[in-house]
Amino acid sequence: MIKLKDLLHESMYLGQMKDEWYPAHTRDALSWTLAGNYVPLYPKQVESLFGKVPVNAFHVTDPHNISSIANVLGKKKSISTFTKANKSSQLAKGRGVQTGSGGVIFYIEGLLLGRKWQDFDTVPDRTGRRWVLGRHIFDGDAMIVKSAIKKAKLHDYDSWRDMEQDIADEHEMSDYDGYKEYNAAIKKELGPIAAKQIKKYIDVTNKLLKTHKDMVQGSLRQKSTENSSWWNEILIYNTKVIDCFVLKRAWDDYYFQNDSRTYSDTDDVVESHKKELLKIVPESKITIGTPAQFRKWYTQREGEITVSDE
Repeated sequence: MIKLKDLLHESMYLGQMKDEWYPAHTRDALSWTLAGNYVPLYPKQVESLFGKVPVNAFHVTDPHNISSIANVLGKKKSISTFTKANKSSQLAKGRGVQTGSGGVIFYIEGLLLGRKWQDFDTVPDRTGRRWVLGRHIFDGDAMIVKSAIKKAKLHDYDSWRDMEQDIADEHEMSDYDGYKEYNAAIKKELGPIAAKQIKKYIDVTNKLLKTHKDMVQGSLRQKSTENSSWWNEILIYNTKVIDCFVLKRAWDDYYFQNDSRTYSDTDDVVESHKKELLKIVPESKITIGTPAQFRKWYTQREGEITVSDE
């Protein structure tokens, strides 16, 4: 099965966007707009349509990524969570999806951005917006977004690549002191065009969300009785940690308990994973145990271990 993350890398390659020509916060979002079949979701937009909906869910990470949770707590940036895990999936064992080994499971509360009965491969851009395939939002209809974007005469990959080349052709390397200055000149021209493309794309998709509000409510806001062979996905923001479970193998690891050094020129001290964790949740709210004990802890908080309907 093709994952959205794979499509991201493919789409960026097809667009052949040079890093030197775009700010980091623009490049990812621009790539999604050029694909022409994704919808960005963000708190202000969702709240204007559906209000604020509180939700509790679980998030698994590994010790090296504990600080990433700290970076989104109480903020508008969303985090991917779950409440259902198939009994054969890694999440049901306390292992991670992106982080592999996992071992640190947070039980968190926040506000609902969107949810599906299956992992729907959402990806955040650098501003915190979540980009989602249109068919996941509009009841399986893959053409609603594509048709609206085409009607709005927004750029796709081909037209954008042609426009990039036209601008690049207007600049001669010999007119600049070096490659850095040459790229800066092109970046200055492309910047406003990219910003306009992103803004118009968001305006178009926001209008679609409003027009098809009932469809969106049914596709992306409701709990489902369906079970995935993997897990469900719930996007939440304004997150707060309620408590935490750490698998004993992770807790007992040397680097979890002890500071270390970088052994670089500065010889910096790297705080232990435990210290990082205690910045987020007090030790009285941390449970340590085996995968079986994790599953008990998880189900006591209304997490579900499921058997696939697929």
